[in-house]
Amino acid sequence: MTILWIVLAACVVLFVVCTVLVYIFLFRPNILRSKNPAADVPPDEPDFAPYIPGIQSCVDWYKAQPVQQVRMTSYDGLTLAAEYLPAGNAKGTVVCMHGFHSSGMRDFSLAVRYYHENNWNVLLPSQRAHGASEGRYLTFGIRERYDCRDWVRFINRQNGDALPVLLNGVSMGCATVVMASGIDLPANVKCIIADCGFTSPYEEIVHVLTSDMHLPAFPIMLFAGMLTRIIAGFGLREYSTLDAMKVNTLPILFIHGGCDDFVPTEMSRQNYEACRAAKELFIVPEARHAVSYIIDKTGYEKNVSAFIKKYAE
Repeated sequence: MTILWIVLAACVVLFVVCTVLVYIFLFRPNILRSKNPAADVPPDEPDFAPYIPGIQSCVDWYKAQPVQQVRMTSYDGLTLAAEYLPAGNAKGTVVCMHGFHSSGMRDFSLAVRYYHENNWNVLLPSQRAHGASEGRYLTFGIRERYDCRDWVRFINRQNGDALPVLLNGVSMGCATVVMASGIDLPANVKCIIADCGFTSPYEEIVHVLTSDMHLPAFPIMLFAGMLTRIIAGFGLREYSTLDAMKVNTLPILFIHGGCDDFVPTEMSRQNYEACRAAKELFIVPEARHAVSYIIDKTGYEKNVSAFIKKYAE
Protein backbone atom coordinates (compact mmCIF):
# COMPACT_ATOMS: atom_id res chain seq x y z
CA MET A 1 0.00 0.00 0.00
CA THR A 2 2.87 2.34 0.81
CA ILE A 3 4.41 1.70 -2.62
CA LEU A 4 1.08 2.51 -4.28
CA TRP A 5 0.89 5.85 -2.47
CA ILE A 6 4.47 6.64 -3.43
CA VAL A 7 3.69 5.90 -7.09
CA LEU A 8 0.54 8.03 -6.96
CA ALA A 9 2.39 10.88 -5.30
CA ALA A 10 5.14 10.69 -7.90
CA CYS A 11 2.55 10.80 -10.68
CA VAL A 12 0.89 13.85 -9.13
CA VAL A 13 4.23 15.62 -8.76
CA LEU A 14 5.17 14.78 -12.35
CA PHE A 15 1.79 16.04 -13.59
CA VAL A 16 2.16 19.32 -11.69
CA VAL A 17 5.74 19.85 -12.87
CA CYS A 18 4.83 19.19 -16.52
CA THR A 19 1.83 21.50 -16.30
CA VAL A 20 3.90 24.32 -14.83
CA LEU A 21 6.66 23.90 -17.41
CA VAL A 22 4.21 23.93 -20.33
CA TYR A 23 2.51 27.00 -18.86
CA ILE A 24 5.80 28.87 -18.49
CA PHE A 25 7.45 27.94 -21.77
CA LEU A 26 4.49 27.49 -24.14
CA PHE A 27 1.23 28.91 -22.83
CA ARG A 28 2.49 32.16 -21.33
CA PRO A 29 4.62 33.37 -24.28
CA ASN A 30 2.13 32.26 -26.96
CA ILE A 31 -1.40 32.64 -25.58
CA LEU A 32 -1.07 35.62 -23.25
CA ARG A 33 -1.00 39.21 -24.48
CA SER A 34 2.57 40.30 -25.18
CA LYS A 35 4.00 43.07 -23.02
CA ASN A 36 6.14 44.28 -25.93
CA PRO A 37 4.21 46.10 -28.67
CA ALA A 38 5.27 45.36 -32.23
CA ALA A 39 7.43 47.96 -33.94
CA ASP A 40 5.98 49.52 -37.10
CA VAL A 41 9.10 48.61 -39.10
CA PRO A 42 10.74 45.13 -39.00
CA PRO A 43 14.16 44.83 -37.36
CA ASP A 44 16.99 46.11 -39.52
CA GLU A 45 18.39 42.68 -40.34
CA PRO A 46 20.83 42.28 -43.25
CA ASP A 47 18.20 40.52 -45.41
CA PHE A 48 15.80 43.44 -44.99
CA ALA A 49 18.22 46.34 -45.25
CA PRO A 50 17.33 47.17 -48.89
CA TYR A 51 13.62 47.28 -48.05
CA ILE A 52 13.61 49.30 -44.82
CA PRO A 53 13.55 52.76 -46.49
CA GLY A 54 10.48 51.81 -48.54
CA ILE A 55 8.68 50.42 -45.50
CA GLN A 56 9.55 53.48 -43.42
CA SER A 57 8.30 55.73 -46.21
CA CYS A 58 4.91 53.97 -46.15
CA VAL A 59 4.73 54.20 -42.36
CA ASP A 60 5.50 57.93 -42.50
CA TRP A 61 2.92 58.40 -45.24
CA TYR A 62 0.28 56.58 -43.18
CA LYS A 63 0.92 58.66 -40.08
CA ALA A 64 0.34 61.82 -42.12
CA GLN A 65 -3.13 60.65 -43.21
CA PRO A 66 -6.46 61.50 -41.49
CA VAL A 67 -6.67 58.16 -39.69
CA GLN A 68 -9.70 57.61 -37.46
CA GLN A 69 -9.55 55.69 -34.17
CA VAL A 70 -12.64 53.48 -33.90
CA ARG A 71 -14.00 51.01 -31.34
CA MET A 72 -16.55 48.21 -31.19
CA THR A 73 -17.65 45.58 -28.67
CA SER A 74 -16.91 41.96 -29.50
CA TYR A 75 -19.49 39.19 -29.31
CA ASP A 76 -18.05 38.22 -25.91
CA GLY A 77 -17.88 41.72 -24.44
CA LEU A 78 -14.36 42.96 -25.22
CA THR A 79 -13.71 46.48 -26.46
CA LEU A 80 -11.80 46.09 -29.72
CA ALA A 81 -9.90 48.93 -31.39
CA ALA A 82 -9.04 49.68 -35.00
CA GLU A 83 -7.68 52.43 -37.19
CA TYR A 84 -9.76 53.44 -40.19
CA LEU A 85 -8.45 55.28 -43.23
CA PRO A 86 -11.24 56.33 -45.61
CA ALA A 87 -10.56 56.91 -49.31
CA GLY A 88 -12.21 59.40 -51.64
CA ASN A 89 -14.66 57.83 -54.12
CA ALA A 90 -14.09 54.54 -52.36
CA LYS A 91 -14.63 51.30 -54.25
CA GLY A 92 -15.13 49.51 -50.95
CA THR A 93 -13.25 48.58 -47.78
CA VAL A 94 -10.38 46.21 -47.05
CA VAL A 95 -10.33 44.72 -43.54
CA CYS A 96 -6.70 43.82 -42.72
CA MET A 97 -6.12 41.33 -39.91
CA HIS A 98 -2.56 41.24 -38.56
CA GLY A 99 -0.57 38.33 -37.24
CA PHE A 100 0.64 36.86 -33.96
CA HIS A 101 2.02 39.48 -31.54
CA SER A 102 2.12 41.96 -34.41
CA SER A 103 0.12 45.02 -35.49
CA GLY A 104 -1.72 46.36 -38.49
CA MET A 105 1.04 48.77 -39.40
CA ARG A 106 3.78 46.14 -38.98
CA ASP A 107 2.07 43.67 -41.32
CA PHE A 108 0.32 46.02 -43.76
CA SER A 109 2.47 49.15 -44.10
CA LEU A 110 2.97 48.59 -47.84
CA ALA A 111 -0.52 47.25 -48.44
CA VAL A 112 -2.33 50.16 -46.78
CA ARG A 113 -0.80 52.68 -49.16
CA TYR A 114 -1.43 50.43 -52.15
CA TYR A 115 -5.10 49.91 -51.25
CA HIS A 116 -5.71 53.56 -50.38
CA GLU A 117 -4.11 54.87 -53.56
CA ASN A 118 -6.36 52.49 -55.48
CA ASN A 119 -9.44 54.02 -53.80
CA TRP A 120 -10.15 51.46 -51.11
CA ASN A 121 -10.96 52.34 -47.52
CA VAL A 122 -8.70 50.46 -45.11
CA LEU A 123 -9.59 49.16 -41.66
CA LEU A 124 -6.69 48.00 -39.47
CA PRO A 125 -8.08 46.23 -36.40
CA SER A 126 -5.90 45.39 -33.43
CA GLN A 127 -6.76 41.77 -32.84
CA ARG A 128 -7.96 40.80 -29.35
CA ALA A 129 -5.11 40.80 -26.81
CA HIS A 130 -3.11 43.11 -29.07
CA GLY A 131 -2.53 46.85 -29.12
CA ALA A 132 -5.43 48.97 -27.88
CA SER A 133 -7.89 46.06 -28.00
CA GLU A 134 -8.92 44.36 -24.80
CA GLY A 135 -8.35 40.71 -24.09
CA ARG A 136 -5.89 38.68 -22.08
CA TYR A 137 -5.66 35.67 -24.40
CA LEU A 138 -5.27 35.32 -28.15
CA THR A 139 -6.82 32.23 -29.75
CA PHE A 140 -5.10 31.86 -33.15
CA GLY A 141 -8.25 32.63 -35.11
CA ILE A 142 -10.71 30.54 -33.09
CA ARG A 143 -12.47 33.53 -31.52
CA GLU A 144 -10.91 36.14 -33.80
CA ARG A 145 -12.96 34.84 -36.75
CA TYR A 146 -16.06 36.27 -35.07
CA ASP A 147 -14.24 39.57 -34.44
CA CYS A 148 -13.46 39.71 -38.16
CA ARG A 149 -17.12 39.19 -39.01
CA ASP A 150 -18.14 41.88 -36.52
CA TRP A 151 -15.65 44.38 -37.98
CA VAL A 152 -17.37 43.88 -41.33
CA ARG A 153 -20.71 44.56 -39.67
CA PHE A 154 -19.18 47.67 -38.09
CA ILE A 155 -18.01 48.92 -41.50
CA ASN A 156 -21.44 48.25 -42.97
CA ARG A 157 -23.05 50.34 -40.23
CA GLN A 158 -20.73 53.19 -41.21
CA ASN A 159 -20.85 52.90 -44.99
CA GLY A 160 -23.87 50.79 -45.80
CA ASP A 161 -23.72 47.33 -47.30
CA ALA A 162 -23.74 48.32 -50.97
CA LEU A 163 -19.96 48.70 -51.19
CA PRO A 164 -17.87 45.52 -51.35
CA VAL A 165 -15.62 44.39 -48.50
CA LEU A 166 -12.40 42.43 -48.91
CA LEU A 167 -10.70 40.46 -46.14
CA ASN A 168 -6.91 40.41 -46.04
CA GLY A 169 -4.94 38.52 -43.40
CA VAL A 170 -1.28 37.80 -42.71
CA SER A 171 -0.06 34.79 -40.67
CA MET A 172 -2.44 34.38 -37.69
CA GLY A 173 -4.53 37.10 -39.33
CA CYS A 174 -4.66 34.92 -42.42
CA ALA A 175 -5.98 32.02 -40.36
CA THR A 176 -8.49 34.48 -38.88
CA VAL A 177 -9.94 35.60 -42.22
CA VAL A 178 -9.93 32.08 -43.68
CA MET A 179 -11.67 30.70 -40.59
CA ALA A 180 -14.15 33.59 -40.84
CA SER A 181 -15.15 32.31 -44.27
CA GLY A 182 -16.68 29.33 -42.52
CA ILE A 183 -19.24 31.40 -40.62
CA ASP A 184 -22.10 33.65 -41.71
CA LEU A 185 -20.42 36.75 -43.18
CA PRO A 186 -22.32 39.75 -44.58
CA ALA A 187 -23.21 39.31 -48.24
CA ASN A 188 -21.00 42.19 -49.40
CA VAL A 189 -17.80 40.35 -48.43
CA LYS A 190 -16.55 39.49 -51.91
CA CYS A 191 -13.21 37.75 -51.54
CA ILE A 192 -10.25 36.95 -49.30
CA ILE A 193 -6.50 37.51 -49.62
CA ALA A 194 -4.87 34.88 -47.40
CA ASP A 195 -1.15 35.45 -46.82
CA CYS A 196 0.96 32.71 -45.14
CA GLY A 197 -1.63 31.27 -42.79
CA PHE A 198 -1.54 27.98 -40.89
CA THR A 199 -4.15 25.25 -41.01
CA SER A 200 -4.89 25.02 -37.28
CA PRO A 201 -3.45 26.28 -33.99
CA TYR A 202 -2.64 22.70 -33.04
CA GLU A 203 -0.70 21.89 -36.20
CA GLU A 204 1.23 25.15 -36.11
CA ILE A 205 2.31 24.71 -32.50
CA VAL A 206 3.31 21.11 -33.22
CA HIS A 207 5.41 22.32 -36.14
CA VAL A 208 7.21 24.89 -33.99
CA LEU A 209 7.78 22.39 -31.20
CA THR A 210 9.19 19.66 -33.42
CA SER A 211 11.02 21.69 -36.07
CA ASP A 212 12.28 24.74 -34.20
CA MET A 213 12.53 23.57 -30.60
CA HIS A 214 13.23 19.88 -31.32
CA LEU A 215 10.74 18.76 -28.69
CA PRO A 216 8.18 15.94 -28.90
CA ALA A 217 4.55 16.81 -29.53
CA PHE A 218 3.49 14.21 -26.99
CA PRO A 219 2.93 14.76 -24.14
CA ILE A 220 3.50 18.52 -24.42
CA MET A 221 0.41 19.13 -26.58
CA LEU A 222 -1.70 17.18 -24.12
CA PHE A 223 -0.83 19.70 -21.41
CA ALA A 224 -1.06 22.64 -23.82
CA GLY A 225 -4.56 21.64 -24.86
CA MET A 226 -5.61 21.26 -21.23
CA LEU A 227 -4.28 24.72 -20.33
CA THR A 228 -5.93 26.50 -23.26
CA ARG A 229 -9.25 24.85 -22.41
CA ILE A 230 -9.14 25.55 -18.68
CA ILE A 231 -7.51 28.99 -18.67
CA ALA A 232 -8.29 30.60 -22.04
CA GLY A 233 -11.53 28.75 -22.81
CA PHE A 234 -10.76 27.41 -26.29
CA GLY A 235 -9.41 24.24 -27.83
CA LEU A 236 -6.38 24.07 -30.10
CA ARG A 237 -8.31 21.64 -32.30
CA GLU A 238 -11.65 23.40 -31.92
CA TYR A 239 -11.65 24.77 -35.47
CA SER A 240 -9.32 25.00 -38.45
CA THR A 241 -9.02 26.64 -41.84
CA LEU A 242 -9.61 23.21 -43.36
CA ASP A 243 -12.96 23.07 -41.53
CA ALA A 244 -13.82 26.46 -43.01
CA MET A 245 -12.87 25.34 -46.52
CA LYS A 246 -15.57 22.68 -46.40
CA VAL A 247 -18.28 25.38 -46.43
CA ASN A 248 -16.55 28.49 -47.79
CA THR A 249 -18.02 30.02 -50.97
CA LEU A 250 -15.76 33.08 -51.27
CA PRO A 251 -12.91 33.33 -53.80
CA ILE A 252 -9.54 33.14 -52.03
CA LEU A 253 -6.08 34.19 -53.17
CA PHE A 254 -3.59 32.13 -51.16
CA ILE A 255 -0.11 33.67 -50.86
CA HIS A 256 2.95 32.17 -49.20
CA GLY A 257 6.71 32.48 -49.08
CA GLY A 258 8.51 29.53 -50.58
CA CYS A 259 11.19 29.68 -47.86
CA ASP A 260 8.79 29.99 -44.93
CA ASP A 261 9.99 27.69 -42.16
CA PHE A 262 7.78 29.19 -39.43
CA VAL A 263 4.43 28.47 -41.09
CA PRO A 264 5.28 25.86 -43.71
CA THR A 265 4.32 26.70 -47.29
CA GLU A 266 2.60 23.33 -47.40
CA MET A 267 -0.12 24.66 -45.08
CA SER A 268 -1.28 27.17 -47.71
CA ARG A 269 -1.14 24.40 -50.30
CA GLN A 270 -3.38 22.28 -48.07
CA ASN A 271 -5.83 25.17 -47.70
CA TYR A 272 -5.74 25.75 -51.46
CA GLU A 273 -6.45 22.08 -52.21
CA ALA A 274 -9.27 21.98 -49.65
CA CYS A 275 -10.94 25.18 -50.94
CA ARG A 276 -14.06 24.37 -52.95
CA ALA A 277 -14.65 27.95 -54.13
CA ALA A 278 -12.74 29.95 -56.75
CA LYS A 279 -9.09 30.01 -55.74
CA GLU A 280 -5.63 31.11 -56.77
CA LEU A 281 -2.18 30.38 -55.36
CA PHE A 282 0.82 32.74 -55.48
CA ILE A 283 4.14 31.53 -54.07
CA VAL A 284 7.10 33.90 -53.67
CA PRO A 285 9.98 31.40 -53.87
CA GLU A 286 12.62 33.37 -51.99
CA ALA A 287 10.38 34.80 -49.24
CA ARG A 288 10.41 33.70 -45.62
CA HIS A 289 7.48 34.15 -43.23
CA ALA A 290 5.15 37.14 -43.75
CA VAL A 291 7.52 39.04 -46.06
CA SER A 292 6.21 38.09 -49.51
CA TYR A 293 4.96 41.65 -50.13
CA ILE A 294 8.31 43.09 -49.06
CA ILE A 295 10.38 40.69 -51.17
CA ASP A 296 8.27 40.80 -54.35
CA LYS A 297 6.22 44.00 -54.22
CA THR A 298 5.64 44.07 -57.98
CA GLY A 299 4.50 40.47 -58.26
CA TYR A 300 2.40 40.71 -55.11
CA GLU A 301 0.51 43.80 -56.27
CA LYS A 302 0.06 42.36 -59.77
CA ASN A 303 -1.57 39.22 -58.40
CA VAL A 304 -3.68 41.07 -55.84
CA SER A 305 -4.85 43.66 -58.40
CA ALA A 306 -5.90 40.99 -60.89
CA PHE A 307 -7.69 39.02 -58.18
CA ILE A 308 -9.60 42.04 -56.89
CA LYS A 309 -10.55 43.13 -60.39
CA LYS A 310 -11.90 39.66 -61.13
CA TYR A 311 -13.93 39.18 -57.97
CA ALA A 312 -14.64 42.52 -56.27
CA GLU A 313 -14.71 45.42 -58.72
